[in-house]
Amino acid sequence: MSSLKAEPAGPVRSLEELFAIAHAMECDAVARYTETAAQLRQQGGEQLAGVFEHLADVERGHVRQVDLWAERSERPEPSRTPLPWTIPDTFDAPPGETAKSKLLTPYRALASAVRHEERSFAFWTYVAAHADRTDVKEAAEQMALEELEHVSLLRRERRKAFHVEGEAANPASVPIALKALAAFERHLAEAIDQRPETAAGGEFAATIVTEAKRAAAMLEGMEAAHGPAPAMPPLPLGAEADLVAVSEYLVDAYLRLAEISTEAETLSAAQKLAAVAIYRLATLRAVASGIDGH
Repeated sequence: MSSLKAEPAGPVRSLEELFAIAHAMECDAVARYTETAAQLRQQGGEQLAGVFEHLADVERGHVRQVDLWAERSERPEPSRTPLPWTIPDTFDAPPGETAKSKLLTPYRALASAVRHEERSFAFWTYVAAHADRTDVKEAAEQMALEELEHVSLLRRERRKAFHVEGEAANPASVPIALKALAAFERHLAEAIDQRPETAAGGEFAATIVTEAKRAAAMLEGMEAAHGPAPAMPPLPLGAEADLVAVSEYLVDAYLRLAEISTEAETLSAAQKLAAVAIYRLATLRAVASGIDGH
């Protein structure tokens, strides 16, 4: 699993295990963000501490959601169910290292939180794909959808921080045609097909190429049906050569498309496109960083 440091040690065998894992992952996020906030506050970083305290509060809400879901399903309290294996590491760095970074800003903090949610999404997608039981598969798919919504919300907050901080030129957003997004997908497919090592090589590269071509065809069909055009800033000049940059651009575009969709069919298509794009982005990022779970 290239978006994580290692694949889970085994399948999730029951809803009890699934709720226990979800509870533990969300509690881990609360603990990490709370510790980072405390260390930043000790260092006098009040604004950054506030950002991480907000993130901890968001994760506490996720813990409550998992507990309520288990209660509605008439399952034991997740905190009382033994974990089948150690939960995955979905963070960029431990709290101490994060708090000591001289480059840390609210935007960078939120960007790191976005990556955490993307990895969590990839984790639950993996669990669903390898589930032997229908109820576990459906619950894992629902968890993945929840993480997708968390990604969308945090990306929105990250955009606000980007605008406030002005870390780089912030060009105005303009509607981008779905056929233009299709062209980006075909560009990715061609680039990875020619250099499969950029996507970890072998079968996984072939999968990315196939999914990119499928996404392009879907977008062209939506364009023909007069689908909505999400507002996006232009891709920076020369960024087409950076597959990670193009992939992240597409994730943002699909999430924005989902936000403006007024028809159920378009919303569903946008969510599917975003799901595939997020997993691809996590994979390409991991390969670029020298992390390969295959």
